[in-house]
Amino acid sequence: MKSGFVNIFGRPNAGKSTLLNALIGEKMAIVSPKVQTTRHRIKAFLNKPGEYQVIFSDTPGIIDPKYKLHEKMMSFVKGALEDADIALLLVDLSDDWQASDEIFQSLRLKVPAVVVLNKADRISKAKLEQAESFFRARPYCKTLVSISALQQANLDQLLEAILKLLPEGDPFYSEED
Repeated sequence: MKSGFVNIFGRPNAGKSTLLNALIGEKMAIVSPKVQTTRHRIKAFLNKPGEYQVIFSDTPGIIDPKYKLHEKMMSFVKGALEDADIALLLVDLSDDWQASDEIFQSLRLKVPAVVVLNKADRISKAKLEQAESFFRARPYCKTLVSISALQQANLDQLLEAILKLLPEGDPFYSEED
């Protein structure tokens, strides 16, 4: 059996909450075009008895804190870094890749990272290939998956990538939790 903590990191409005909701199959996190809607960590579970238990954690968008509230929100991100078995590094393909890359490099991850290129349905095939090449060359990228969280495209491929990296172990929570 595989079990572990998979924490989702990325810039504001990259689609972290949309991805969490799509993976779990129900609305666990608020989805809004408003930046910084997620202000604390949200945990959700994906169980397949006897096979796996994935504990996902949706974190606030990573920003340079300017206010006390931002500092508190970034403390949740720091905590999520410390208890992750796998990091999902979510990139909004319609946003600045360089900014995402700088953030991901600054995280100094100690766990394997899956770079998740989100909103792949909104860009050209050539642009997608360019993004895939860019992120595959990054030292933090263990594996890469292109998806559309909103359209729920390639989520099975993402789950497969997660399960390959998830450690063996007993479930952390009972199925009733």
